[in-house]
Amino acid sequence: MKPLVLAAAVSFSATAALPGGIDQSGQPVTLLFHEGDYVEVGFGYWMPTIRAEGTAGNSTENAYGDLPNFNAGIRKQIGERLAAALILDQPYGVIVNYDLDYPAGDFAYAGTRARPESLGVTGLLRYGVAPGWSLHGGLRAIRFGGEVTLAGWGFGPVLDGYEWDGSDDWGLGYVVGGSYEIPEIALRVALTYGSRTDLTVDSVETHVFDPASGGFGTVRSRTDITMPQSVNLDFQTGVTPKTLLYGAVRWADWEGWSVAPEGFAALTGGPLVEFEHDTWSYKLGVGRQLTERFAGTLELAHETATGDVQSALTPYDGYTAVTVGSSYETGGGLSLAAGVQYSFLGDADVATPTGVARFQDNHALCVGVRVGYRF
Repeated sequence: MKPLVLAAAVSFSATAALPGGIDQSGQPVTLLFHEGDYVEVGFGYWMPTIRAEGTAGNSTENAYGDLPNFNAGIRKQIGERLAAALILDQPYGVIVNYDLDYPAGDFAYAGTRARPESLGVTGLLRYGVAPGWSLHGGLRAIRFGGEVTLAGWGFGPVLDGYEWDGSDDWGLGYVVGGSYEIPEIALRVALTYGSRTDLTVDSVETHVFDPASGGFGTVRSRTDITMPQSVNLDFQTGVTPKTLLYGAVRWADWEGWSVAPEGFAALTGGPLVEFEHDTWSYKLGVGRQLTERFAGTLELAHETATGDVQSALTPYDGYTAVTVGSSYETGGGLSLAAGVQYSFLGDADVATPTGVARFQDNHALCVGVRVGYRF
């Protein structure tokens, strides 16, 4: 068996599933556990279909636009016990990166849009403290910002047309964890904690209603945003010489997370966006070495639904996804990985002035590729 080929296939599949909250990448650190010196670049494309009916029975059409995503990283073995990695990803964007565009019509939120931008840069070190045991940690810098437009009769004459533009800002947090391995049976268990990250974005709010004058104006301010702490548990073990069982559990502290621009909060008494529950995401997969150079994976992923009535910006509740991935080593250290994921998105009720709009029977297709090179 060539474990490096199988590891590449598992690494691709394990990062392909949808994350929870507004997570986009799941912030994995699995690159640290590759062998030797290694660099990779990955690209994914998420194509959701999310529809509901308005009060007159007309469809919203597709509420979400397609979402491209990239990631890259490099891993360097520094010494017998010490390794380093630098990881680039797009950590957040389920709300603001998904080009929501409700078409004009009878739907209460027709014309509502949200677009974010995010970038994560994580620098990590891993040190073997004893046979089988190692510690890892480092710093994670996150850039986050976005745009939101509220439109449609559901927001009423005061909020219909409101826009928020939060310019990108950088925040700094840390990552710390540990792992245990038994190489003879390909066993590894890794636990990783990611800290909160505080940002303050320069905000411009337009079409903000002023009760005193009865007109609309512009508010410039600074909006504090705290990206949540998280815990990732990753594990794998060999079940036969050519078969690997692997999985992951992720908890993210989204309860109470909000974006509350000054003008919007003063007018409504609440935030523009808010989550009421933490998210739990699960993955379980199997990888199989099929030939000397070719390996495949099959993975199931699930996020627990909250059961809450959702907002116009988050019209699904949890998911179950199936991913098929593969990896091929061409020789000379180059490897190619690809995968396809199909997600069953959880049904959700979205609040409207006349009750709720039911989003149901929705789904998403995701495709991705990754190129790796061992040098």
